Amino acid sequence: MPQKIIWALLDERQGNTSQTLGVAEALGAPYVTKNIRFNLFTKLPNFLLNSNTLCVSKETLAELQAPWPDITITCARRLGIVASYIKSQRPSCFTAQIQWPGAPSSHFDFIAAPAHDNAHTNKNVFTTLGAPHRVTLALLKSEAEKWRAPLAHLPTPRIALLIGGSSRGGNFGEHEAKELAKLSSTLAATHNASLLITTSRRTEPSAIKTLSDNLTVPHYLHDWQKNEDGANPYFGFLGLADAAIATGDSVSMCSEACATGKPLFVYATDAFVSGKHQRFLEKLYAEHLAKPLKQYDTGFFAPAYRLDDALLIADQIRTRAGLEN
Repeated sequence: MPQKIIWALLDERQGNTSQTLGVAEALGAPYVTKNIRFNLFTKLPNFLLNSNTLCVSKETLAELQAPWPDITITCARRLGIVASYIKSQRPSCFTAQIQWPGAPSSHFDFIAAPAHDNAHTNKNVFTTLGAPHRVTLALLKSEAEKWRAPLAHLPTPRIALLIGGSSRGGNFGEHEAKELAKLSSTLAATHNASLLITTSRRTEPSAIKTLSDNLTVPHYLHDWQKNEDGANPYFGFLGLADAAIATGDSVSMCSEACATGKPLFVYATDAFVSGKHQRFLEKLYAEHLAKPLKQYDTGFFAPAYRLDDALLIADQIRTRAGLEN
């Protein structure tokens, strides 16, 4: 069977990129990345943008040329629009979409949508629990080695604390940061553990300061806002940690923590986390993959399994698109 041409379409949003590349890598076949940039027309509804290049930049047009791919992998609404244009140029192209793209969606051959999105049900929709990602056990091991020596002074066990921030779903301010610091410190103290903390681009500086001021256990705090050397300890922390705490505003962050096979405790309040994300968290709790931080017991728990939706999605694409193993 001739090798199929696979395009992974990427934009500037790191969350989309991580999900798309996670699936592309899980396919185990060569692929090409295409960096897509958009203009203001992207705000128009899908039915005006599908099957044309109205919403992409002039520079992007140079990326969208024949020979057209056999398979496209896209994530979220905007990149799905670009996939529809490629499909119009080559109708046999298998279009694989991550996340519900909005209507119309009939041009997609496959849609992987998380259950909490309440996506439409049809034969082309595959329901996932969380978000696909790039976390593998090999990645965690290699990244952990990079941070083992710098963090050797911190006592074990260690707990990775992953912090998101404010979003349309709610506010992560000083009140939430103070509560998170106290709950995380209590959990760590119960186990004589230390905290490996990393913030994100959405974490407000005032929240970071409040969190730092209220920690009462040994810790290392990586402030994403002050990351002058470009180092990113995120995967290293997950690899070194014996457990994780994550804020519930990020489906990707919680999904990645669940991919470690280690216990995850989630900090989420109704004022901070949207109803959609709350539905996702309830499914994690029901699957015994995570527990609410406010309801932790005295011992770490063994998760039921490693959450890896990228592998599940890749298996579906491989089967449906006739991709050779």
